[in-house]
Amino acid sequence: MKGQKQILQWVGVWAIATASLMAIVPQAHAANEIVFRYGILRQRLSVVELTKFAETGEQSPVLERYLRRTNSKPEEIRQALNQSVAMTPTTLDKGLNNTVGNLLLDELGKMIQTPDDQNNREALRTALIDSTAKDNKLTILEVIQNYPAEEIHLDVMRAVKTYNRLARYQQPVQNILEKVGPLRQILKDQGINLPDFLK
Repeated sequence: MKGQKQILQWVGVWAIATASLMAIVPQAHAANEIVFRYGILRQRLSVVELTKFAETGEQSPVLERYLRRTNSKPEEIRQALNQSVAMTPTTLDKGLNNTVGNLLLDELGKMIQTPDDQNNREALRTALIDSTAKDNKLTILEVIQNYPAEEIHLDVMRAVKTYNRLARYQQPVQNILEKVGPLRQILKDQGINLPDFLK
């Protein structure tokens, strides 16, 4: 039972670490703008500007001004936007569709929000799972590509703080997830009923 709780905790930590910063690629169902909140500052940025920056490093005047005002290092931001983490849609779906996953998504929803601050949990779950569908990898750029809202609001200070604090857990989480298969079999062999997310 203790092992199961630890696995749930690590899956949750991974979900937070990989979803804390966001960029966007335009698609029919994706957001057209991202609104950055940094303290009292607010900045709207088109998806085209942010995508171009993430892919090439080229900064639009609006983005350049925003990065300068927030003392952000462009290369660090680009690295965070493009960093990938291996994760299958099935594993992520199981990790997010339970009580702990809902709590984690609700916490993330305080940083990453829909314009009306409604249905944040569902939007994030959809964006995260859909982002892994093509290549079993997850990047922040892909998360926004799949975010089902016209506009996304991001609390930058909170997101960066969480990302930096939790990114160090990526490798331990992957190690634990690789061991879930054998653990699953051991528990079954012992006649222990597995929670849905481990079945």
